[in-house]
Order: sequence, then structure tokens, then C-alpha cells
Amino acid sequence: MESSPPGAGPSGVGPSGLAEGSAPVRDIRAYRPSFVGMVLLACTLFLVLGAEPAYGVGATVALTLGWLALFGIGCRWFVRYPRRVALAGLVSLAAWLVVVLLAR
Repeated sequence: MESSPPGAGPSGVGPSGLAEGSAPVRDIRAYRPSFVGMVLLACTLFLVLGAEPAYGVGATVALTLGWLALFGIGCRWFVRYPRRVALAGLVSLAAWLVVVLLAR
């Protein structure tokens, strides 16, 4: 029978609740810009899809494809580059604003 280290649970989970070999996050506040960026991206999607009558189907498709690209980048950069995720959210909001102003 395999012996586990003292304090480890039945599945290799240590007393802190983390799996063996994983390090705890030092400070979750480091990811605040990531959360802000993802919230901006989520809000921008509603703006893009809700304002479709203002600028037409072609602009809606272009903005949605751009949003999908920025959302993918935001998901990929969430942990490594939190400030870049916030920037991606701002870029998506700025792109929507430009299209709305140009469509007037």
C-alpha cells in the first residue's frame, strides 16, 4: 500500500486544500485588471448586438468577429497579462463607439 505524506488526504490533497505540488495564489488582487477587462468585454457584446439597427448587419458581423478575437485573447492572457486583458476590453468598447459615431 502506498503511503501518503503526513496531513495529506486520500487523493493527495494537502491540509491547505490544494493538490500536492501546486502553489497557492499569492494575491488575487493581481488579477483585478483581468476581471475588469472581461466585464468590459461582456458588456461590449451586449452593446454590439443590441445596437444592430443603428449601424446594420455588416458592421454587426465585423464587430462580433472582432469581439470574438478579443475575447479569445482575453481568455488566453487572463493570468499571464492582466493589464492587457483590461486593454482588450477598452479596445472593444472603443471600436463599438467608433462604429456608432461613424454610422450617425
